[in-house]
Amino acid sequence: MKKLILLLIVFTSTHSFAQRAKNVFSKKSTPATINKSRDTSLRVIIVDKEKQIQLPAYFINDRFIQNLSSINAEQIESMNVVKRDTVIGTQTYAGQIHIKTKAEYTPKFISLAELKNKYTSFKEIPVVFMLDADVINSDQESYFVDENNLLTIIVDKLKTNKDKVEIGLIKLLTKSKENIDKRNTIMIRGEGIVTK
Repeated sequence: MKKLILLLIVFTSTHSFAQRAKNVFSKKSTPATINKSRDTSLRVIIVDKEKQIQLPAYFINDRFIQNLSSINAEQIESMNVVKRDTVIGTQTYAGQIHIKTKAEYTPKFISLAELKNKYTSFKEIPVVFMLDADVINSDQESYFVDENNLLTIIVDKLKTNKDKVEIGLIKLLTKSKENIDKRNTIMIRGEGIVTK
């Protein structure tokens, strides 16, 4: 009896499989074909600073920090979110995020200006900072990074073609898994590998 009921359920449920939808279009719509190839067309995106989303103010161990990207996430013990607009200096932030690090970890914050003076010889030339391939568009004096979480500092100079103006480029790489893996990758070039 159980086999008969099971067989009846299987046959009635398989009737709904392999059904085709009828071509039912309303008078106002027309069928369209979708090209399933990848979109490779050129896109130009102009960033409007006036329309950017307001970010929250980050406080790490009760110290105001403009960004959170230079903090090692594994060292965070707790987070607290305060949902109210905050004005610091002339900048308005959409809320506050208070982060407490683990007791055995003490972040070593350094401003971009202090970092530039400590590790480079750039004095009078303009400098562009990058943090893990993202350009930092902020004041050098008020933008802090955790020096304990920096893996590599790459210092370079760029020259413009016509004006021969030098621009300093400082790339900061954090101790992320991806950056550590790239640093520890060994590239071997040659005709072949000799093994015994």
